[in-house]
Amino acid sequence: MHTILITGAGTGIGAATARLLSNKSDTRILLIGRNAESLDSVLKSLKNPGLHVVKSIDISVSGALTEFLSDPKTKLKEHPLVSVFANAGVGAPNAYDDKSGEDEVWDEIIDINLTGTYKTCMAAIPWLSKAKEAGIQTRHIVVTSSILSRFGVPTQPAYVASKTGLLGLVRSLASLYSVDGILINAINPGWVNTEMAKRRILEMANSAKVPFDEMLAEQKSYIPTGKFSEPEEIAALVQFLFSNSQTSITGQAIDINGGSWMG
Repeated sequence: MHTILITGAGTGIGAATARLLSNKSDTRILLIGRNAESLDSVLKSLKNPGLHVVKSIDISVSGALTEFLSDPKTKLKEHPLVSVFANAGVGAPNAYDDKSGEDEVWDEIIDINLTGTYKTCMAAIPWLSKAKEAGIQTRHIVVTSSILSRFGVPTQPAYVASKTGLLGLVRSLASLYSVDGILINAINPGWVNTEMAKRRILEMANSAKVPFDEMLAEQKSYIPTGKFSEPEEIAALVQFLFSNSQTSITGQAIDINGGSWMG
């Protein structure tokens, strides 16, 4: 039995990935998120829910994830940690206030998306290294970045900066740890059919003073496939990256966006 850690596991891509990975009988999953109720709901939907563990943690809080992974109840000594899906993140428009010199939204987004992901990786790496002692040669970290790491948008400098920063983080950590068999990659989803995406489309529609369906159609028109990705598609990519089918992909940012970015 081995263990996989998923942050942002209570909704969307994280929840879909947990459901897919739980289909393997030798896999137990640590589901991390800020909303305990959402995590419990996902847990109930997993195969063999009694195998898995949920914990409400804010990944931006120093030491919180390290403490959880070290807790004997997490059972990582018995069931080695082999893969990490650092998926937690938030998004919102932000703007600098010239009068106060403050931008609280900037701090929140950078703290969770970039710093929190860094803390997730660094808390997990000692446990991934221990898995090698148990005979598991190849271990994995996959980080959720975004298509917006490829180009800028005018109203979301914090989100774009955080997601672009993740690509640099992945390259740096991959350079350091791949020699030890820990492969580290990023994925760059475009629009995905999640509640977070629907909220963002609604915000855009309200700002432009147009109906939701009109804004949704407009966004789909920019995608060569004409559709949003489904969370299950993203989950399938993560499953492949975690698999023993590949031992050579590391330090990469893999785009999955219906052709919206072909750079």
